[in-house]
This record gives sequence, C-alpha cells and structure tokens, in this order.
Amino acid sequence: MAVGKTNPMRQQMINMMYLVLTALLALNVSAEILLAFQTVNEGMEKSIKLIDSKNEFTMKQFDKLMSTSASTTQEYFDLATKTNKIADDSYDYLQNLIDKIIYGSGGREANTHGGHEEGGIVDSVMVGMSNIEIAERFFVNGPKGEELFNLIGETRKDFFDVIDNIETIDKDVFASNITIKAESKTKGEWAIQNFHMVPAIAAVTLLTKIQQDVRTSQANIIDALINAIGAEDVSFDQLIPVVLTEKSAVAVGEKYTADVLLAAYDSKKDPEIFIGGNKMEVKNGKAHFEVTPNSQGPRENEVKIVVTNKKTGEKKEYISSMKYDVFNAPAIISATKMNVVYIGLDNPISVSVPGFQPSQVSGRASYGSLRKTSAGKYILNVPDSRGRVHEVNISANVSLPGGGGRNMGKKNFRIKNVPKPTPYFGSKESGEISPGEIRMVNFITVRLEDFAFEGLKYRVSKFRFVYQPRRGNAKLLNGNGARLSSAMKQALGSPQKGDRIIIDNIWATAPKVGRKRLPTGIILTVK
Repeated sequence: MAVGKTNPMRQQMINMMYLVLTALLALNVSAEILLAFQTVNEGMEKSIKLIDSKNEFTMKQFDKLMSTSASTTQEYFDLATKTNKIADDSYDYLQNLIDKIIYGSGGREANTHGGHEEGGIVDSVMVGMSNIEIAERFFVNGPKGEELFNLIGETRKDFFDVIDNIETIDKDVFASNITIKAESKTKGEWAIQNFHMVPAIAAVTLLTKIQQDVRTSQANIIDALINAIGAEDVSFDQLIPVVLTEKSAVAVGEKYTADVLLAAYDSKKDPEIFIGGNKMEVKNGKAHFEVTPNSQGPRENEVKIVVTNKKTGEKKEYISSMKYDVFNAPAIISATKMNVVYIGLDNPISVSVPGFQPSQVSGRASYGSLRKTSAGKYILNVPDSRGRVHEVNISANVSLPGGGGRNMGKKNFRIKNVPKPTPYFGSKESGEISPGEIRMVNFITVRLEDFAFEGLKYRVSKFRFVYQPRRGNAKLLNGNGARLSSAMKQALGSPQKGDRIIIDNIWATAPKVGRKRLPTGIILTVK
C-alpha cells in the first residue's frame, strides 16, 4: 500500500482503515464456524475413503471378468483403467493444492477444540484456518485459479469422452452422474466467487469437495462400464432349436457328432427330439447324435423338437435341419492371429487336418523353430536373418493308421520385423498443445498402433528434449527412461503461445524385440 505523492495524510488514513477492516473480517469468522468447516471437510474425506474402497472392489470384479471372459471385458476394462488415470491425476493435483494451503497458512497443530472422527478425537487442526490471504493469493491474484478452473473443465470433458464409448447408457441422463464441474462463469469470476477473502479452511473444504466429485464421477463411470459388459447380449424370448457341432464337414472314415438342444429349455421337463424321424434319448435338454459316413457328399437330417405345455398339455413343434459335408481331407494351416510372422516374437500357429486326431498331426517349419504347446497349437520363433530369408513355410504331416506318414500340404508366411512404435507426449503425437495439457504430462510414451499382438509394449529408454521459447534461447536436455526430469518440468513451467517442444532421438525397448531408435519424434507448438 504505497502512500503516494498527492494528499499523503488522506492516503495514510485510507490505508489504516483498510488494515482495520481486514482484521475485523478475520475476527468475524468465529472459531466455531472454522471448526464447522473442518468437520465438513473431515466428513468428505471419510466419504472419499468409502468411494475408494468401492472403486477398488469394482476393479477386482473387472480382474475376475478379465480372467474368465477377456474378449467381452477388455474394451470396458481399458476404459475403466483410463477413467482411473483421469481421476487419479486430477485428485493428486487437488491434493497438492490442499497441502500448499495448509502448510502455507502455518501447517497443523494439536487439536484442543474437540471434534471426533472414527476411532477417536481429531488429533490436529490447521494452524491458520482463519487466514484469508493465502487463498486470495493462490487463486485470485495468482495463476492457480485459472489452472484449477481449466483442470475441472478438462477432467469433466475427459470423463464424457469415456462415457461416449458406452453404447448402453443414455448420455443425457447419465450426465448428472459426472458431478465434477465449474459453473458456467469466466475463469476470473469463478475464482473470485469461490476464493475471494475466504478463510484457508474454507478453501481446503472446497478443494476436498472437488476431490469428492472426482471420485464420485469415477465410481459412477466404472460402475456403468462393468454393468455394460454383456448388456448387449441377446436375451431369447422364444424357444429356438440349436444344433451344436464341432465341424460342419468330415473326412471319409471320420465320425460326425453333433449336440441338438433347445435354448432356454425347461430344466424340469425335457423336450422330445427327433433327428431324421428317429426319436432320440434326451438328457438335460439335449440329444447326442453320432454317425460314421463311408462316402463323400452332402448330408442333411431334419431336426424336430417337441415341447409340451405343462399347464395345458399342448404340444408345440420347432423344426430345424442338420447339414454337413463329407469329403476327403486337405491340410489346413493357418496363423492364429495374422498372415505374417514376426522376428523375435512367439508367433501362434495352428496346424490341423480334418479327419485326423490332433495326436496324429505334426507341423514342421522350413526356417526357425516350431514348438508344440498343445493339441494342434504351436509357437513359431524366427530369428533375424539380416534379410536373407523372407518367407517360412509350415507343412502338415499325418501318421496313417496302417503305419507310415503323409505330407498333407504346406503354407507360406512372410517374415517381417516388429514395427516401431509411435511416440506420444501425453495424448499428442505432434501439432498444437495447450498449457494445461503440458502440465499434466509426466512421461513420454510409445504405442504400437493397430498391431496384431496384444500385450507387446515398448518402453522409452532415453530421449532428447528441446524447449524452444518464441523469444529466448532453447533449452536442450537428455532424458533417461520415460519420465520427464525435474529440469524438463521446470522448463515447461510457464509455456507461452508460440513456444515449441521437440522430443527426438527417442529409443524404446520391448521384450524379445530389443532396443530400437524411433524414426519419428514429437514436435508441439503451444497454443
């Protein structure tokens, strides 16, 4: 408060009155009100712990579903993992603000005012609960108000991006379950309304409330995700005859077997099942059909299932047919996941010959090693030939019942190197990036885009970091591992429009593939 050059006595009087008014405002906030804020804050902290326990339980349920039905769970599990990452990052940022306010206003001291929590008396309270300057300095006069406003908006948007992938929910109805939001005001208005001349404990309570909104939104989304698993599966409302068979074609001399059952059958009364006009024995709602063809050609049998209404005795028939072909067996060789094989990886290969049991069939590779893992399943490993070998052929051989063997055919596969991954700074490959996005990034990541092998992950081992401000000298730093160093984070601390971030000379490693230098880097411009 400068005295100034004009009418100094009057200015001094105004300054003195301002100091007195500030002191009176602070005194007007009674100890009971301040402790009431702390009680509310402690209540929300307990609620957050309960929500965290619930979220942990939900993710354990996800883990169980992944172990039993990964194919239908994976998409939702990935979205739940993304949701948890969004929530954790936002929660940690808010906790950092809370810690700064508490310790910036004097830290904590032993509680002498009473107040209880589960397990006993609250052991400490904020020293500077009534401090009305620190929140003003942080959020109104300083940059934290704008950062927090942006964080809330970005977190809410990221949560909505997740629910856009859940087709089984009404997005408009579900919107109320994403409770984190900043009211539609400008950044400055929002900061003034929430943090202007408020005691430190009130600011902490507001931040804890935002943390609770983050966790509540997180819980609602992952609950919706786990409930969406299987929600699109068809639920039959009619009785439908079903023919289950391992194959629709068999070789001469091979048995053909099929199970015929009634979907959603009544377990208390088996239906009557007829195949080709012959009544079959029915157990547990299904009949077992078995035949051994002795010549080639198509086969077809009528299937009739008769269901009796237990109340009326009325019989209702459901008609279907069983079709299959009988032919002399060629070899079938196929890659389990792709039409190429990759150097250094365990390439799954299946080898089978219709008409022969898996124990009678063996596979051989013209290059590399072919290791049998189970009936009809193999793992092919091909070493790096430095460009000398471009294909490998897999042959199928069978052991004949009378002795000896026969080659039943072969198939060629191209040999390729595992592709190099794409680097990312946060969610950006290159282009424009906002200051808020920059502050959220702690790691350089790499991803294999649209690669057939699940689970193959590259990790960044080193990189070069260049920060080129629009005005001033560039900062060049080298990184070991994927994490941005403290020096790099410091360089990114105050990004300005037009500044550039360059990440290049990126090296990444993956199991069995080794270390590779990425051909492309990342070039970002602050917008």
